[in-house]
Order: sequence, then C-alpha cells, then structure tokens
Amino acid sequence: MIDFIQIIPFSFAALFPVINPIGSSVIILSLVEGSAPAEINRLAYKIAVYTAIMLTIILFSGSWVLRMFGISIPIVLIGGGLILAYIGWQILNQPSNVQNSPLDESKSNKNFDQMAFYPLTMPVTSGPGCIAVVIALGAHSVRPVIRDTLLNQAGNTIGILLVSLSIYLCYRYTHVITKKLGESGTEVIMRLAAFLNLCIGLELIWHGIVEIMKWN
Repeated sequence: MIDFIQIIPFSFAALFPVINPIGSSVIILSLVEGSAPAEINRLAYKIAVYTAIMLTIILFSGSWVLRMFGISIPIVLIGGGLILAYIGWQILNQPSNVQNSPLDESKSNKNFDQMAFYPLTMPVTSGPGCIAVVIALGAHSVRPVIRDTLLNQAGNTIGILLVSLSIYLCYRYTHVITKKLGESGTEVIMRLAAFLNLCIGLELIWHGIVEIMKWN
C-alpha cells in the first residue's frame, strides 16, 4: 500500500515535465488558430481524454505490443522525433499574421475535430518520449506478487489521470492566458515553444540513434 501511495506522485512527476502541458498549450493554440474559445474548450477535453486512454493502454500493453511487431524503443523515438521536429519547424516558419486570419466555424469544426488525436494528442501532447516513460513506468511496477503489480499499475494510472487533468486545465484556459499576454507576448511564447518542440524532436532522434549505435 505504501508503494501504491508513493507511485502516484512518482508517475505524475515523471510524466509532467515530458508532456509539459503549459508549453504545449501555446503550440496547440497556434495549430488551431482561428478557432472559437468554445471549440478550444472541446478540443482540450478531447485531447485530455485521448491522452488518458492512450497512455493507460500503453502502460498495460505497450512493451508487449512493441515486441509483437518487432519495434524497438529507439525506432519509436526517432519516428516521433521526426514528427515533433517537423511540427516545430512549421510553426517557427508560419507567418506572424496568421492570428489575423480567422477561419469560418464550419471549416474549423471539421479540421480541428480531425486533428484532435493526430497530431494534437499524438505527438504534440504525448509524444514518443512520453510513451517511452510510460513503458518504463509499467516495467518498473512489475513485482513478484501480482497483487503488488496491480496496485502499482493502479497508482501509475492515477498519475496519468492527474497529468491528463493538468492538460485539460492548461489547454482549456490557454486563450485566457494569451489574451492577457497580448499579441506580441503570445507571438514570442509561441516561437519559443515551437523552438523547444523542434529541439525536443531533434533530441529524441539523437537519443534513438545513440541507442541504436549501442547495439553494434
């Protein structure tokens, strides 16, 4: 029972800086620019739910699925890193006046609903680094007694739900924060967050390459 209580903050602390919902919220806002606040609220809820479901599934079956298809963690890191780096590069190079060209509601609803899981949930919110952490948490929680393993996995699940709640709150109120920052402040934060996204993607690619090189 003590392990169960301790593993909740442990899993939350392991996932929160990797997901970084505060910084990711600015990326999300830039990707759905032109959407009404109500649409952003709905997307925030969907992304949080998708993240919770996806990470919970990965927690219990991620390492087994990867072994079944012969996919290694380094390959996951490289593939996801390429996507993250590409998204960061796109945002860095998008025109500054994108904020002044709102989309019509029907187009917004159609496109943004399709984007809710990919790329807004995976890989922008919970990318390959997050998946690797969850798989590691699942492996770390295995104990000789199945009851202890299930308790630890339950603690990890609660940690995932808490992180998903933080994602919802950050994404839900990101437009309020950016409104207070103003157009210039939002532009600066958006570019910085996009640059960090690009760097994280490159770091994941490099980490995957290093792990592959260790095989030789």
